[in-house]
Amino acid sequence: MNWPSHGANPHRFYETIGLSLPERLLDFSVNTNPYTLPLSLWPSQADFCRWASEYPDPEATELIRALAQAEQLSDEHIFVGNGASQCIDLLARLFSGKRVGILEPTFSEYRRACLANGCTVKSLVSAEESGWGHEMSALFALLEQVDVLFLCQPNNPTGTAMEKEELYALVQAADEGGKFVVIDEAFYHFWDGGYTTVPWISSFPHLIVVRSLTKIYHLAGARVGYVAANATMIEKLKALQPAWSVSQLAQQLALHFLPMNEFVAHTRCMIARERQRVASVLQEAGYYVSPSVANFYLLRPLNKPVEPLLYSLLKEGIVPRHTMNFAGLHGRYLRLSVKTTEENDRLLSFLKRWQT
Repeated sequence: MNWPSHGANPHRFYETIGLSLPERLLDFSVNTNPYTLPLSLWPSQADFCRWASEYPDPEATELIRALAQAEQLSDEHIFVGNGASQCIDLLARLFSGKRVGILEPTFSEYRRACLANGCTVKSLVSAEESGWGHEMSALFALLEQVDVLFLCQPNNPTGTAMEKEELYALVQAADEGGKFVVIDEAFYHFWDGGYTTVPWISSFPHLIVVRSLTKIYHLAGARVGYVAANATMIEKLKALQPAWSVSQLAQQLALHFLPMNEFVAHTRCMIARERQRVASVLQEAGYYVSPSVANFYLLRPLNKPVEPLLYSLLKEGIVPRHTMNFAGLHGRYLRLSVKTTEENDRLLSFLKRWQT
């Protein structure tokens, strides 16, 4: 079966597996912010119409300045792309033909983009038994075999994160050896009590950090991501980027939402509370739940195969993310996002019934 490569496309998913689309859908395969700002805090309709009709600033000057200020970096250390996915694609082009290491299971676009650009990919696959972590000795061994290392922090789809001291040691070893490390922090904003590696840019010129604004601000249709890195790397990315990649609508929406720190902090707190509540209920009901710090988690029934659960959820109108195309998972888990209390309760009610 040709399983969809990503979540957030339930119509395609139902069509692929031959099920009729229910009238009422609850999409747990999408991992954007479940909390949205009231319409009164959004730009006006007139603003939307004006931005949609304007050519964007091809340099995204104002947005770069705002992001640099937020990250406490100079403008020359920030690159803005059409979503984090374009940033990843451009990095793969930049490292064309290189030896790339990937910590898996993880976001499939790293592997796809690198292979498309002639890279040789070596992966280190973690498992449930190790808490989805990697031995430091294995990480250093992989580092010796590659030119570039891609990792996701917190990781998609497990939701897990490396300890700060371990990641720092890895980045330091890579930098000393002239190896690049690309850290995708797309889900950093959802990590309550977490840390970012962006401040390390000043110490490690081989460190590249990718961020997304799409997920936290619920702007999947606008597509805004950015890279924090040394100035030389930023200039190389700009040279590869097609003109007008980031629309005026996307740039202006990002500028509008960036100052809303209270909204981000509230989201982070609510996600942490709901994730802990959901995990507790599911573990008691007979499910494995990955030790996630993000706004999603892996799930599997402890004493039953996952495929019947997948089909039962879909027939109920609850859409999970399959894991067929995540290295090492082989479809034995489902990835589910953390949503609002009401939405999570609907999921929990069904999952408890399914186990009885």
